[in-house]
Amino acid sequence: MPHMTENLSILLADRSHLDDLSTLLKRIESEDHPDVPAAAEAAPAGLRQSLARYDVFDSDSIWLVLAFMGTNPAGIAILIRIPKLDARQGYLYLDELHVLHPYRRRGVGRALLERSIELAAEHGLRGLRLLTCIDNAPARRLYESVGFAGNETFFYQFQFDHSPTQS
Repeated sequence: MPHMTENLSILLADRSHLDDLSTLLKRIESEDHPDVPAAAEAAPAGLRQSLARYDVFDSDSIWLVLAFMGTNPAGIAILIRIPKLDARQGYLYLDELHVLHPYRRRGVGRALLERSIELAAEHGLRGLRLLTCIDNAPARRLYESVGFAGNETFFYQFQFDHSPTQS
């Protein structure tokens, strides 16, 4: 059941939300790359390519949590279950959290986080984990206000050198 606060609703995305996802991703690209209009226009095709490689809607370990203000997509949380191969409980990992600029500081990010925490509990997981930049003070304040505890961590990444056209 969606969460409602005033005209804010939070729900788990399914195939019926593809148009909303395309709209949201176009707006995210427009905000993130204002000088590259082609990035926004390519977002729907990128979504289709992503779903062709791995259909998140058929997964039992990936969830897209969408926020709407009225009928307008306002934000998204992308969550992945991280299992353990022993008696320990796994975690839900928040890979991305994005709230469009016009909807920031209006409870959207908090609502997405709260629904994400509920989802972890519903699946019997130990909790929710995420990474953020140490200098992203607004995000850190939000996470801490919901109950997250931070610690100093080294983030390592191995990245393949793929051109944008490779699949």
